[in-house]
Amino acid sequence: MSLVEISSKEEFFRAVKSNDVVIIEYYNQNSVESKKFSRVVKQLSRYADPRILFLRINIGKNPDLGEGVNEIPCIRVYYKGKMIFEQKGSFGREDLDLFVLRRSIRSVFYGFNIAFKI
Repeated sequence: MSLVEISSKEEFFRAVKSNDVVIIEYYNQNSVESKKFSRVVKQLSRYADPRILFLRINIGKNPDLGEGVNEIPCIRVYYKGKMIFEQKGSFGREDLDLFVLRRSIRSVFYGFNIAFKI
């Protein structure tokens, strides 16, 4: 599954409201940490349930879409229009970031009884 870049509030609201599960990566193209974390999110998207929509928002170009995002990289998970998970920052190692991210999202999915593979 590929990540879709969005750049407007309209796209954001439409995606979050019309999909059961949406995972959004907030990044800044000038950040080395964001570039590394983007590879982690791409790996995550390859193995995730195809019903999960993966989006990207460049906070440098679209700061109005990063409400409440005060640390980059950041990832948020939305379920039926409501944010249910957020992780800010990274551990600096792609293997560790992927492991922690998958385990954390799985735990949240389990708590909400969401039967999507991640």
